[in-house]
Amino acid sequence: MKKNVLAIDFGGSNGRVILGIFDQGKLRLEEIHRFPNQPITKQDSLYWDFPQLCHELVVGIQKATSRYEIDSIGIDTWGVDYGLLDDKGLLAYPRHYRDPRTLGHLAKALEKISPEALYAATGNQLMEINTLFQLLAEKEVLEKATTLLFMPDLFGYFLTGKRQTEMTIASTSQLMNPLTSDWNWEIIELFDLPKGLFPRIVSPGTLLGAIKPELGLPEIPVLNVGSHDTASAVASVPSDHRFLFVSCGTWSLVGTELPVPILTKKAQAYNLTNEKGLNQTTRFLKNITGLWILQEVKREFDSLGRHYSYQELEQLALEAESMACLIDTDAPVFLGPGQMIERIQSYAKESGQSIPITDGQLIRCIYESLAFKYKYTFLEIIDTVGYEFDGVNIVGGGANSQLLCQMVASASQMTVYGGPTEATAIGNINMQLVYHGALGSLKEGRLALKVSEAVKGYSPQKESKWDREFGRYQQLLAANSGEDRIR
Repeated sequence: MKKNVLAIDFGGSNGRVILGIFDQGKLRLEEIHRFPNQPITKQDSLYWDFPQLCHELVVGIQKATSRYEIDSIGIDTWGVDYGLLDDKGLLAYPRHYRDPRTLGHLAKALEKISPEALYAATGNQLMEINTLFQLLAEKEVLEKATTLLFMPDLFGYFLTGKRQTEMTIASTSQLMNPLTSDWNWEIIELFDLPKGLFPRIVSPGTLLGAIKPELGLPEIPVLNVGSHDTASAVASVPSDHRFLFVSCGTWSLVGTELPVPILTKKAQAYNLTNEKGLNQTTRFLKNITGLWILQEVKREFDSLGRHYSYQELEQLALEAESMACLIDTDAPVFLGPGQMIERIQSYAKESGQSIPITDGQLIRCIYESLAFKYKYTFLEIIDTVGYEFDGVNIVGGGANSQLLCQMVASASQMTVYGGPTEATAIGNINMQLVYHGALGSLKEGRLALKVSEAVKGYSPQKESKWDREFGRYQQLLAANSGEDRIR
């Protein structure tokens, strides 16, 4: 069975339209369209440029349909953000999760409910950017709205006119019951949110609708896939047994896949989150900073006329002294954009470490700190689930970095499997292929990837310095009073 399906993958810094050509049991990917996703500022507030993103979405579909007959489309995006609609359509541009309006609303919410009770009700780690706290920050607007749609649902509405919420994206909101996979109506009522805002939650692998004729595009079926990008990424992990994963992009989602949620006091104390995966699984994970700091530093290098490829940055890092400076990548000082080099240097000075000056020293500091933060999170997950893992699967853009993959292997003393790099698109495509019957199951797609050349293994190097310096990194984390307010 041959199928041509489109994965529309919106990330925090760019978007892509990826064609999946499945023929005679083999999958080939082709990038059709890539475009930047830059937020816009209006009156000191940060928004997503939704009209521009819709324009790029149409351009991508036009490019694909000019060359191929497309059988279906699936859309995935980042979590927590949403648009508010009335009966006529979108009321305003969707707010960006970095918009400062949410500051303080987590603390206000905890005046009504204890953190333990909120965690037990929703299974989500407490982060100020979560949908619940965003809604509390704009209650006046809610009076005009009739429907809330998360970002992938909003793009689906743009294409089809249908208003639905897909399960994996709803599970990022701090508003869903992790045991029933329905809205947690008690939490919605507790915070006086209009119940009518929340549309029916549907499962991945179902039909949303066909592209509406007025867009001038073919009436292609649009499917609900794992519309949270991490759900799609985890669906591509090439493993058929217990695994740890790092879905590594601007953010890193570090976790494992479970049959049921874990809502214990230990899970809550570690601030681990339960989000829905495909086939009714649970993605048990923590959201931590990924390549964001590296991307910001590279942007700063570019602005100064020092233009490097990521491979050149890795070579510079290899030439720098190891572990001269470590940072807590989740410290609040690194949350916002701009002046990242100065922030790293100030952090080093305030923590009594060697200040990274050269470009290589800065990059090495970031990579080693990320490897240690991954290890720290692995240990939290292992302690919570009660069993060990022998390997880590790094998927997404971070899998392109041989240096990072090797550092994670050495820091964690586990084998790292790097790839696939197009994890989100592959998971999105595999869900569409299951819908069409071209794949018997997601497991079948995973096993095919397991034997492909897309995955590279990294064995841990027995370096005592990694063990010795990990204690120093733990002290840095203990000194950081900030929360993991990231996605």
